[in-house]
Amino acid sequence: MEIFNRIIKRRLENVYFLWGRGKTTVVALLLQRFGDDAVIYSTDDSRWPHMCEADPEESPYMCRDYEAEYGVSFWELPPAVIAEREEHVLREMTPFITADLLMLAGKHRVVFCEGDIDYAAAAPIASHAVYLCNRSTGFDWFRRPDHAEALNAIRCRTDLSDNERQAKIDAAYEAVACEEGIIPDWVRRYRIPVVIWDDTTTPEQTASEVALLFSLQVSD
Repeated sequence: MEIFNRIIKRRLENVYFLWGRGKTTVVALLLQRFGDDAVIYSTDDSRWPHMCEADPEESPYMCRDYEAEYGVSFWELPPAVIAEREEHVLREMTPFITADLLMLAGKHRVVFCEGDIDYAAAAPIASHAVYLCNRSTGFDWFRRPDHAEALNAIRCRTDLSDNERQAKIDAAYEAVACEEGIIPDWVRRYRIPVVIWDDTTTPEQTASEVALLFSLQVSD
């Protein structure tokens, strides 16, 4: 496995991993600087296509229908179930992600990979990675349009009382905010560089700090 990881790491030398909070905003700013030299790979965007091609015997969690089992939408699942599901899904999905990145790395000078992944598997093959730590007071994961629909689905339920709806919303926030503002143990374990941003930091400043950590230079 160590030899395998070294081979993959060499082939992914031009892939830059961004983890933590604010990834999408920062990577979009980085892409503006590199233009045609770079491409963004979102693990979130790749999730559904890979789930569709997953084999139940090889990737049982990717093929498991939690919503049908529990009779609720994803964000109404208990936080512990969401965490358990994500851990296993990411572990099964990371080989698919790695295959995608190997293909992109051969076609582009710079590949920005942003999104959740099995960090234990990704850290040994990542030549460049950074963790973005959110210390702001106004950040709301569900404020983004592509995330807001999750809470709207709960708010629109007429079979629940106001208190029941609020309890489910609170549980959804608990599921996404468990590591908000802290540096997870795995980041320290794998010695991932950290960029902290807060209410005084602009996205442009964070993007510049990430580019500096990555030693990225805009090509002429």
